[in-house]
Amino acid sequence: MTAQKIAQAVDQRAAALLWLVLAAWAAFMLIIKFRLAHYGLATDDIYNYANALYNTNFWDKWLYVARYETGRDMPSLVFDHWQPTTLVLWPFVLLFGPHSLLVVQALAPVWAAYWLSRISQLQGLGGFDRLILTGICLFSPYMMLAVMDSIEGFHATALLLIFGAPLAWAAVMRRWGLALVLLLVFLNVRENAALHILGAAVGYWIFRNDYFDSTRRSFMALILAGIVFWIGVKGAPMLANISNFHFSKVGHAVGMSELLKLNFTSIDKDWIAYLLGLWPALFAPGALMTVVPESIVLLVAGKKIVNWYGMLLVFAGALAAVFGLAWLRRRFSGRAAHAALGLILILHLALLMVTSTRNVLNKSEAMIEKYGFHIPMESLILARQAVDTACRISIFFQAMKGFGDLPYLQYPHPTQAEWARFIVVSKRGDLNLLHNRLQQEFVTNISKELVLRFEDKFLAVYERPTMPCVKEAKPRTRPG
Repeated sequence: MTAQKIAQAVDQRAAALLWLVLAAWAAFMLIIKFRLAHYGLATDDIYNYANALYNTNFWDKWLYVARYETGRDMPSLVFDHWQPTTLVLWPFVLLFGPHSLLVVQALAPVWAAYWLSRISQLQGLGGFDRLILTGICLFSPYMMLAVMDSIEGFHATALLLIFGAPLAWAAVMRRWGLALVLLLVFLNVRENAALHILGAAVGYWIFRNDYFDSTRRSFMALILAGIVFWIGVKGAPMLANISNFHFSKVGHAVGMSELLKLNFTSIDKDWIAYLLGLWPALFAPGALMTVVPESIVLLVAGKKIVNWYGMLLVFAGALAAVFGLAWLRRRFSGRAAHAALGLILILHLALLMVTSTRNVLNKSEAMIEKYGFHIPMESLILARQAVDTACRISIFFQAMKGFGDLPYLQYPHPTQAEWARFIVVSKRGDLNLLHNRLQQEFVTNISKELVLRFEDKFLAVYERPTMPCVKEAKPRTRPG
């Protein structure tokens, strides 16, 4: 069957095939994530967020986490990154538990891909092209690895897809009232959302992308983004008498940046592969500009794309690929050109599907083999009964799933364990996650101060009687 006949057959069944692809991809990623969670992985950031949501009472505690209170002198997650939109997840965690966040992260790209398909249809692309573009977005290795998120499990950047995708659709549809509401929610997910609005505005000014219909609207969006960005970076921390943890390190990052020293060999090769994987986007520079500001920031800071940053960057690049492919279809309208383009797209998607799926499977199994440690629920229940849950408790990563709702959950690193009245440690000496190993060494060093409260073949619970139940964190001082 020729590429043209394949395209025609797909066009006729586009809607059904799209739902099939979305469902299959979602099922695959959910299995991967819950398998990791079963073995005690996917437990870092997910319990950061889950614990903050458990502690939120909408009165005097908003996204409070003891880990950042003692480790970064922050009273809330909103001062780690400006992320009040995270509060929309509060009912999910309270109703369905921390692992509901695994579902949010796994389904966010599926939700975004649905809106990608709708925008593709608005650009006049047929069912074949819509299906290909959806696949390119979902099967990008940088989307799949970011969603797998093997150690962290969840990151709030998933919300950038959940609100950013319909925002893009509303902008293209000129539904400006809806776009304004979504823009406000989108900007309050994380500071980097403002960088994408900056890129979209610059892309409109230079290339006239489809995200705006006038210079006035682009300026209004950029001013709003700038205000929210300032609130997150400077305004809110100033009112709380703290400094922004990440932006206080900007000067150091700029000074050390190899990129700003024109050493382009320092650029991680994954950035080049990311762009090649979204090659139709190169024909829509106005839309592709949305990824440029954040990419520059990450490159200057020496960050890799193979983590949660990849989710929004891939989706925004896939949106640009929609406009680029639509331009190619209009520019090369001949039958032979369409057939050749269709064949290239089929081969490209097939390569992505095979390599990315295999990569995720191999990496998840390697993580389980190296760090996996399943702790039965009965062991976690008995350990929990041995502690006073109102106290600060340091818990090694693979045991987090039994203690995620604690008011003073501390992480296994010694800088956290030193604040804890109770310390829950692994009984596996070969469990080589750095924080877990350091916690075990910390317990060994202060063994004379500890009383064993519970022990089985999976974990041990120690109490440090000399430590107050809740040792107060050091008082915050105004920066500067």
